[in-house]
Amino acid sequence: MRSQTAPSEGTPWALGPGRPKDIPETAAVLNQRIIARESLDSSVPAVLKLKKRIKRFALDNELDHLPIGDIVSVALDEWLTTRGF
Repeated sequence: MRSQTAPSEGTPWALGPGRPKDIPETAAVLNQRIIARESLDSSVPAVLKLKKRIKRFALDNELDHLPIGDIVSVALDEWLTTRGF
């Protein structure tokens, strides 16, 4: 029988040397008036229904525009920083 391990189990993530000194804090970048941006294309698990939940959040909070790129930037920056990258 094959072992059913959760993605968080098994080989631990490698820790990096720490957040690079030349990378500014996310809040400082997102508070700038003009921000140079790059595309980050990613697919996410459909079972999480992220698109539907984002739309519901925007509707419930009466938002015309939800800055998804900014939300993803904060989440990925935190994730990488806690791992030392």
